[in-house]
Amino acid sequence: MKVALAMSGGVDSSVTLHLLLKRGYEVVGVHMKTFSDEYFSFESRVKKKVCCGPSDTRDAHKIATDAGVPFIIVQLGDVFSEEVVERFLTMYREGYTPNPCVFCNRYVKVGKLMDYALEKLGCEKFATGHYARVEYVEDFKRWLIRRATDIEKDQSYFLSLLKPGRLPHLLLPLGGWEKGEIRKKAAELKLHVFDKMESQEICFIPGDDVGTYLREKLGTLPGEIKTLDGKTVGYHEGYYLYTVGQRKGLGMQLGRRVYVHHVDAATNTVYVAEKDKILARFVKAGKPNYFLPPGLLNDLAVEEEVNCKIRSKSPLLPVGSLKCFEEGVELELREPGFAVTPGQILAVYWKDYLVLGAIIEEWEAQ
Repeated sequence: MKVALAMSGGVDSSVTLHLLLKRGYEVVGVHMKTFSDEYFSFESRVKKKVCCGPSDTRDAHKIATDAGVPFIIVQLGDVFSEEVVERFLTMYREGYTPNPCVFCNRYVKVGKLMDYALEKLGCEKFATGHYARVEYVEDFKRWLIRRATDIEKDQSYFLSLLKPGRLPHLLLPLGGWEKGEIRKKAAELKLHVFDKMESQEICFIPGDDVGTYLREKLGTLPGEIKTLDGKTVGYHEGYYLYTVGQRKGLGMQLGRRVYVHHVDAATNTVYVAEKDKILARFVKAGKPNYFLPPGLLNDLAVEEEVNCKIRSKSPLLPVGSLKCFEEGVELELREPGFAVTPGQILAVYWKDYLVLGAIIEEWEAQ
């Protein structure tokens, strides 16, 4: 079986290549370029590891060449710019805090890159180095994404907006491995990237300096910081520089700890409150991506335990009630969650299976 592997030049996709070869697959390495290499030619600004840069291309090419598999570079700058970068800026303008990696996976990596592999290269499957699993669940007669066995490294959250129809073609070989095992395997295989640091920042913002990037792209927009009762307690340079739950960078001394409660894009106002005022019990999310039909999910939430994540690094939170509609989701948490943030992804799980992803729009306190 012919399989295309998305190769980033990192340790995970590099080991994935060797796991696929060991299983007997015919592998083609595909490496996406979302920016020209000149974009990364400002070494003074690059403080941390970024992805898609020229060093990553060299690493991916060497891994593929050493393994004797074809290596193809695919230019995806246009779709990346439209679906990831512009969406990122638009959502910030509208007062949301987006997760660009989720949209990159949906539209670019497990989107256009997969399409290229299946349609242009004649591949039957498309593989990535994500820590998650894809399984056919007989009870539902459907393919579902399952959390990785290494829960600390589980990346199913970042796959929550993938089109369900893509799952039968997706391979995730690392889902049953521990991250430490992959590092060890890379060393055993004598891969030159065995100790390469992970890319955890936003790839188009070297140094992960989101504030500076937003100022460059959106400019500055001075406004007021207010308490929920309307009292002005400070000033800011743009509502889009703040996110729900943020405490640092407020630049004020009130004699008590306050956090960003919400931002109002229409009035360019940032509202702050004490922590107990930012505990959410009810969550509304839009643009739902259902891996199981809404009616079935409503029944599951009544009959069995359902959990959710409100951001990538949040723990699983027990769901009290779940109402799924074609246009959106309404969810009640059993215990209030801190800093539920509009623009982030609401990922809902049944057992270990990802059954729903949606974009958080609103929250209400307990």
